[in-house]
Amino acid sequence: MGHASEVVDITIGVVALLLIAAAVRGTTKKGSFPFSVALTLAGMALTWLATHFEPAAALVSGFTVTPQVILYVFLPTLVFESSFNLDARLLRDNLTATLTLAAPGLILSTAIIGAMVHAATAIPLAEALLLGAILSATDPVAVIALFKQLGVSRRLMILVEGESLLNDATAIVLARILVGVVAAGGFSLSGAASGAADFVLVFAGGVVVGWVMAILAAWALSAVESDPFIETTITVTLAYGAFLAAEELFHVSGVMASMAAGLVLGGRRRVTISAVVRDRLEHLWEYLAFVANALIFLLVGLHVRLESLAGSAGALAWVIAAMLVSRAVVVYGLTPLTQRAPGAEPVSVAYQTVMFWGGLRGAIALAIVMSLPGFERHELFITLVTGAVLFPLVVQGLTMNRLVALLGLNTAPLADRVALLEARLAAAAR
Repeated sequence: MGHASEVVDITIGVVALLLIAAAVRGTTKKGSFPFSVALTLAGMALTWLATHFEPAAALVSGFTVTPQVILYVFLPTLVFESSFNLDARLLRDNLTATLTLAAPGLILSTAIIGAMVHAATAIPLAEALLLGAILSATDPVAVIALFKQLGVSRRLMILVEGESLLNDATAIVLARILVGVVAAGGFSLSGAASGAADFVLVFAGGVVVGWVMAILAAWALSAVESDPFIETTITVTLAYGAFLAAEELFHVSGVMASMAAGLVLGGRRRVTISAVVRDRLEHLWEYLAFVANALIFLLVGLHVRLESLAGSAGALAWVIAAMLVSRAVVVYGLTPLTQRAPGAEPVSVAYQTVMFWGGLRGAIALAIVMSLPGFERHELFITLVTGAVLFPLVVQGLTMNRLVALLGLNTAPLADRVALLEARLAAAAR
């Protein structure tokens, strides 16, 4: 009976949180206040209500999510959705810039944030670097939605979204390595060499597993004759199957596997997935990502207290400053270097400025910190990451439209506008 009662509590908790998320979205949809921030505040308000009203207290106390749920349920959904709905052709055309920002750029950002936080606070270097890896993962969901409203170029959107997708996966792999360093008590020469080798193996191994499983899924989809139930099942199975196979069978990165699987299948969906099902799949994965994002932000709100944020204000100020400095160094320092590669298109200073200011943090950073195994500063890390996510969402997210207009980027290029008109005419004709 105890187990059944626990299942009932979790079910009630999920239903209640989803209803709260829907209400928050309905409230913020017509305004300019960030949805993610509103969700976090709603979670904090629910915690406050729990101290005054018994029904709310029962809900909060009965609904807990383990790190394994964050890792095995939420992360595959977020990563696969981003990669599956990405324009693979545009990503390939801008791969040099996005890869440079996502791999060397993320490592550089981790080092800068870690060094600044370690120098300004009492956090040991290994833990400060772990915090740096978590906060180097960008999440431009709010910015991309704004870009679509403002009509910016598809290339700028793919630079921001492609970098986010790749550095999310890189950050998760790097954080996983640094967790081992923290558990070992610090750095050593042999440990650093072993960690670097593990990083390459885990990173590349996850890509291979995801690629192979996506090829198998594409073969299976090509054999199906327009059956939405089978095709949807195959894509969901691929997202979680690639993650589980990578993590449990091959002991490599499940996140990289889900990302690679989404990119490969997303690039082939026009020839492997029937036209009737494609739109349904896009909407399905968008909804699943909405659920994952909503639950993560609400859960963070349930864990964080205003007094905790106020008590960590000094450390949080240093963390935010380190994030801005590292982002500026990565974007303005590395992006010009990518333009020297053969065939690389130039990235203007205006684009770089939007990429710098649009480097928001979001659900991925929160999911990583919540999935960490318990250690001495775990609660402090949750508080710092939450504050570091909320600040750019409020400050940078609410000023992005003004920056885009100031730089004259709110009008799409002529080629993009012509392509959009042709697509609308073709759709009307059909």
